[in-house]
Amino acid sequence: MKRRNFLALTALVPLAGCGVGNDPLANSSASPGASGPPAAGTIAVGSANFTESMVLAELYAQAMAAKGVQATTKQGIGSREVYIKALQDGSVQMVPEYGGNLLQYLDQNNPATKPAEIEQALGTVVAGQGLAVLKASQAADQDVYCVTSQYAQQNGLQSLSDLKKIAANAALGGPAELKDRPYGPPGLEAIYGAKFKEFRTYDAQAVKVKDLLDNKVQVATFFTTDAAISDNNLVMLSDPQQMILPQQVIPLVRAEVKNNAAAVQAVDAVQAALTTEDLTALNKQVDADHLDPKKVAGDWLKSKNLA
Repeated sequence: MKRRNFLALTALVPLAGCGVGNDPLANSSASPGASGPPAAGTIAVGSANFTESMVLAELYAQAMAAKGVQATTKQGIGSREVYIKALQDGSVQMVPEYGGNLLQYLDQNNPATKPAEIEQALGTVVAGQGLAVLKASQAADQDVYCVTSQYAQQNGLQSLSDLKKIAANAALGGPAELKDRPYGPPGLEAIYGAKFKEFRTYDAQAVKVKDLLDNKVQVATFFTTDAAISDNNLVMLSDPQQMILPQQVIPLVRAEVKNNAAAVQAVDAVQAALTTEDLTALNKQVDADHLDPKKVAGDWLKSKNLA
């Protein structure tokens, strides 16, 4: 099945609401007061619960603060279902997002496939929800399926098309929300004919990597900016049907944020300077070198004269 045909079918199925009924900021790691709306005039930047999102949130917040905007962070809110609700109820005003995945989540049947098309489509789609997007960055971070080099060689794996050879006897590992994503197990089965024996949920990347190396799971999802891929010589499987859309970094904001010229200019400057290589290096400083995302972001901003 082609990707577009699959998305047309999934558009008829309601999205699973992981955490939709919960307090979106119940697990926030932000400063005191993070459990409610930010102080008047403050832009609270939320993040998902993975390293890169937390670093991006710090980049945006610190860049705005350097330009005189009252900004704070509310880190580790949760998955897309949760932080979009937080945006809509005003608990946060901005979150870092990824173009293709966000569009696929909000409008599964949208035909956009190229970065510029996705950015344009998102502007229209989110406007109907009282939200907006700022400028997309050249920096991109794709979801990617990986296997060990030994497993790839043993089973002749180069692309997602090859997974149908091993899926029935293999375990797939990834974050809990992947289970219902159109680029997760549903897409792998419908588009590539790969139905896995088991799906294992991982919150900690270190555990996921260890289980992959120990052959407890045979395939796992990563982000292309994860240092774990090169550090462990993992093989990234190609996606010939483009099941996973281009993932340029793009800030998702409440509509009124676009009226704050200083905030928009500060974040746009980060977006313009940021590269995929920067994202990879920043992630590694947090995950491998165990530095604080706040320090990592601050050092990068100073190196670019943005703070």
